[in-house]
Amino acid sequence: MIQELPIRNPSISALRFKRYFESKNNKVRIFGQCEVTGKNFEIIVPTEGFFLYAQGFKTIAEALTKTSAEERVFILTGVSPEGQKFHTN
Repeated sequence: MIQELPIRNPSISALRFKRYFESKNNKVRIFGQCEVTGKNFEIIVPTEGFFLYAQGFKTIAEALTKTSAEERVFILTGVSPEGQKFHTN
């Protein structure tokens, strides 16, 4: 079942796009459109780590240690790795 990604720390500005997640086979697929590029982006993370973060038991860096920093930024802000490169140039 696909669900909207909960936002733990709301940003100051409203996000244009929502992000979603679905859990299958001990993995969680997180997907949505990038806030900068508007392109679809998705990542796969471990179920246990995702729910530890989503429920507030651990920070995102502690819960998703094998996920890249750029991918964690997508979860937090909706900006994909490609959008992060574009945004910093």
